[in-house]
Amino acid sequence: MLTVIRRVNLFRLLTTILLLALLAVPAFGGASESAPGQDPGSPSPIAPAADPKGAYQDIALFIAGVSNGSGALAAQEQHPPWPQYAKSMSQTWGRYDQRHLAPMRAWAAQELAAAAAAATVFYPFSGPDFVNMYTLFPRAKTYLMIALEPVGVIPDFTAGNKGHFFANLKRSLYDLLQLNFFITEKLKNSLSKSELKGVLPVLMFFLARGNARVLDVRYWRMEPDGAIEESPASGPRVVGREDIAGVRLDFVRAGSQEPQTLYYFRFNLRNDSLQGREDFVSFLKGFAPFTTFAKAASYLMHKPHYSAIRQLILDHSLFVLQGDSAIPLKYFPRTAWNLKFFGNYASPINLFKNYRQRDLAEIYRQDAEVLPLPFGIDYLHRVNTSNLMFAAKKLEAAAGNSK
Repeated sequence: MLTVIRRVNLFRLLTTILLLALLAVPAFGGASESAPGQDPGSPSPIAPAADPKGAYQDIALFIAGVSNGSGALAAQEQHPPWPQYAKSMSQTWGRYDQRHLAPMRAWAAQELAAAAAAATVFYPFSGPDFVNMYTLFPRAKTYLMIALEPVGVIPDFTAGNKGHFFANLKRSLYDLLQLNFFITEKLKNSLSKSELKGVLPVLMFFLARGNARVLDVRYWRMEPDGAIEESPASGPRVVGREDIAGVRLDFVRAGSQEPQTLYYFRFNLRNDSLQGREDFVSFLKGFAPFTTFAKAASYLMHKPHYSAIRQLILDHSLFVLQGDSAIPLKYFPRTAWNLKFFGNYASPINLFKNYRQRDLAEIYRQDAEVLPLPFGIDYLHRVNTSNLMFAAKKLEAAAGNSK
């Protein structure tokens, strides 16, 4: 196990110096030049206001199409295309919330009470889908998301035509807001534009639309020797070729004073990748025990070359909530797990028909205790076609894994 070195004090000093230097600069002024290792073609990052934490909330609201009425970007709300975008997005989000999130919140409050106090929620193969995890588990202290999409940067909303940014953002969100999952290739195309390059603006969108208040945004990276560095997202993003890139967002939910943290890491979860970065695996294990959430996972954990992430979840999770596209049922023996099943299951969609689980289909065919699921989720996204399994590790098994 490699030692993880945090350089927090250094960055606090650098941040203080940066803020003092910027006090004489107008809010959201000119962008910093790219440093070596920054993503080529990335939009220029925003220069922070005197209060960068307030600035991050202003930015999140602006991205989400939610009027702030004050703050550094209030004047920008009057300029096209923001008013049209805000009106359209409010209508779209309202329909999505009523159709999907409201029944999900009610269901989670009743069925996931055992995991409600989980300190960490782990979401592998997540893409930028923070909204489903947060709706199901709104009170976790830490959220860990891992996917292949790039981290990206915060765009400079004071420069040039912002129409392309909002058009690309709407395009990137379309599948999730209609189907409740991201289609990988379409998302990849949407997030490869110079105006929207990565998941960070999407994560800020979900936080603002979830009525959370963004406190801080920091770039995160782990170097090949296991050292971790964080830096303000108001500055340039520096990532070496062998670094693991990520971002950390600190926030508080509405009605709470308790800070929560969201990490997003860009990382390949194949066996060879995980086995080559034991430092990163050790970092993740430091947040255990998890509640793991997985959906629309492309049935990757059915395959032998994703056995390491599958085993990490099984070993270090107290609870697992998943659709059939995640870990096969056969890896949840009844001797170690209490299982509850919701919704309906007969077979996956045609694209993944080879991953049909006969044992799971038999449970849904015979078990009178299968419970209803009042919303759609995973690839069979319509109500009354989806399934979820909630697995709770038995005390004996949990005690064994902690030894």
